[in-house]
This record gives sequence, structure tokens and C-alpha cells, in this order.
Amino acid sequence: MKRAIGLILVVAACVAGFLSVRGALPFIPIYGHSMEPTLHSGNLLFVEPINPEDIQVGDIIVYTVPAAVRDYYNYPPTVSHRVVEIWTEPTLSFRTKGDNTGEDPFTILPQNIRGTVGKQIPYLGLPLLFFQSQQGMIFTIIALSLLALFMYGGELGRGGNFLHQGIFAPVIREEKRASRELGRKIEETESRMNATEDALEKFAGAVAEYAQHLASHTSAIQGLSEASHELKKGAAEQNQVLAALLDAINRGNVTGRTPAADTVTAEPPQPKPAGTQIPGCARKSRPWEVTPPSAS
Repeated sequence: MKRAIGLILVVAACVAGFLSVRGALPFIPIYGHSMEPTLHSGNLLFVEPINPEDIQVGDIIVYTVPAAVRDYYNYPPTVSHRVVEIWTEPTLSFRTKGDNTGEDPFTILPQNIRGTVGKQIPYLGLPLLFFQSQQGMIFTIIALSLLALFMYGGELGRGGNFLHQGIFAPVIREEKRASRELGRKIEETESRMNATEDALEKFAGAVAEYAQHLASHTSAIQGLSEASHELKKGAAEQNQVLAALLDAINRGNVTGRTPAADTVTAEPPQPKPAGTQIPGCARKSRPWEVTPPSAS
């Protein structure tokens, strides 16, 4: 509460100073040495109201300077000068001058007069003169802002936190939830990728094992193929031998001789006594043994 009162007083003083130099309050700071020793620069001058028709030559009046005239002649907003001439034609107007300066280069109209000088308070107008410059106004605004920030920094911080929690908290919670959801999806994706990698490794192992079996089967099939070729070759050779034997048998049947008779000479076998038989064997006639006809 005390801080608020102090800040309000400081702001009120600044506002009063600004309005006083603009002629909106019943007191003004005295600026310059144009009216010394009657009016001293830096004093606070109280303005007493007066009817413009009651003003006489020699009175010190307080009047406001119009903006156009102020900018053209570089005058302050409010001036206190002595009346040196009064005009009544075409309208009532006044000519003024400072005691230590020349006559003012413009005419004072009744609507610009605020009154005459009253009491003075020494040096109390010095702080108010600061508001006559633009730099003073900027400095005052910055100083008041910094003072308010220093006095209410904690409250502003708590208010900022409250505002942050009230406005940005839902956004932050939503962002955190989205971050957690994204993290969960990333974990699921990583687990799926790991499972896929394991499955690919198992599949690669199975393919390698199948390739080994296929290689062994291929070697076995190659062996069977080679054996088949050998069997075919052996069968072909046997067919040739059988064909030769059949051809020889056929020739022997035609000529009445055994095939061996043309090429082999051997002693005739000794006859055995009749009724003699080799045990366990039965004599069979051979196709190529032809019994010669008996001589008649």
C-alpha cells in the first residue's frame, strides 16, 4: 500500500509539472532572467486571475503563447512579462516586454491571458522546469517506468507466472503430451525395426542353411547323374555284347557249328561209361552241341 501511494505521488508530481509548464494549473515555474530582479528563475509563481479589461500598463501578466508563435519565435509555453501598451482597436490586445529584454514580437489577445503574478516560492519551480524540454519528458517517462518496475517487480513476476500458467499452460501440456506420444511412437517403431531385423537375420540364416542343403543335394544329384551315365554306358556295352552273342548264335545255328569251332581247336572230350553221372549235376544239352548223324 505504501509503495502504491508513493508511486501515485511521484506520478502526480510529474503530471502537475507537465501541466504547470503548459499553463493548465494556477502556478508556473519561472524560466529565464528576463524579469529579474522582480521574478527570479527557478521560483514557483502562483497566478492570480484577472479580468483582461482591468489590466493596466505596467502590470505583469501571465499568458500562454500559441503553438504556432511558440514554434516560430522559440518561446516557452507560458510567459510572465510586463504590459507596455494596450490596444483597443480593432479589438482589445496587449503588447509586452521583459524588464531585461526587448518587446515581444507578437500581440497578446485576451483569451491567452491567465492572470497576474502572485506569491513566489523560491527554487520550487526548478524540478518543474525539467518538463519544458522534450528530453526531460522522455527521461521522466523512462524513470517512472523503471521505478514502477522496481517497486512492483515481484508482483509483475507473479502476475506473469499466473498469466503464463493461465494462457500458455494448456499449450505447454499439449506440447508435452504430443512429445510423449511421439516418443512412444518412436519406441514402437524402434521395437518393430528390431523385430524386423531379427526376422531378417533368421531368414538369412535359413537361406544360408538351405543353400548348404541345396549344394549337398546338387552334389548328390550330380553323382547320381554321373552314375546314370555310367549305367547307360554299361547297358550300352552289355547290349553290344548280347547283340554279338545273339549274332554268333544265329550264325552257329545256320552252319551247324558252334562258334568256337571256327576259332578254337581242342581235344575231343573222353567218353564216359554209360550210366556215369556227376553227382549233383544233370547233364543238359547245349544249343551249340549238335549230335552228328550216325553213319548208315
